[in-house]
Amino acid sequence: MTSVFFRIVAGVLVGGMISWTSVVWGYGDHGHRAFCDAAYQLAQPATQQHIDELVAKHPEYENFGTLCHWADDIKSQPQWDWAKPHHYVNFPRHAAKVSADDCPVAGGCVISAIMHHYHVLQFNPDDWASLAFIGHFIGDLHQPMHVSFADDLGGNRTQISYYGEPTNLHIMWDIHLLAQRGGEDVPAKVAELIQGVAALQPFDLTADEVLSWANESAAITRRIYSQYREGQQLGEAYTAQWGPVLEQRMQQGAQRLAAVLDQLFAQGSND
Repeated sequence: MTSVFFRIVAGVLVGGMISWTSVVWGYGDHGHRAFCDAAYQLAQPATQQHIDELVAKHPEYENFGTLCHWADDIKSQPQWDWAKPHHYVNFPRHAAKVSADDCPVAGGCVISAIMHHYHVLQFNPDDWASLAFIGHFIGDLHQPMHVSFADDLGGNRTQISYYGEPTNLHIMWDIHLLAQRGGEDVPAKVAELIQGVAALQPFDLTADEVLSWANESAAITRRIYSQYREGQQLGEAYTAQWGPVLEQRMQQGAQRLAAVLDQLFAQGSND
């Protein structure tokens, strides 16, 4: 499974062939920005202040939302190749759910990566790279196509037509579906995501909790594939059905990310 959101071997299907030179970004630039900006708005003031201090050390990123896209920005740099498998987790088509065994010991997956960067931040809350990674990867985990099937590269091999334009299932979920829901206006989308949403209480993150989030996405992935038909022409009806699901996942993930960061930065857990 690739990553526009995930695996960097992001194959874009052209004429039935995979172009391995193309990179697919999870949620796309606008999606990751909106996701992390929403989490920032839901976080406690002490958490926001700490994030601002870390982001200020890297002026090429204007805020937490843009910093959260860094994990995709570095995919073309060989020194970061080790992080490529951390944007996704694959599970077998015959399996009822994702299990811990689906996360390879060698190389890892999005589940183990989230836990790794959480533990790094527990001991070093000033590690800006782990902050960027955990924001990005929690976003990835809540995008269903990042919890999917290896044989389909997370939807990159499933060709579709969306509003008359050829694309694939992964790219549609990463970029086009959110764009149809106004996602390119990031401030407006952030306001929409946090409207009426209560912040969660801070909590200590566990691998079992992260695995449960993965299985929420896996259940949606199975529903998406169950409705797929070869040669589908998708448009308004698909957007009306699945757009709110995508936004709900972004909202859930933003709430959870905010609570995790509050636990790390605003609860005295680093004393």
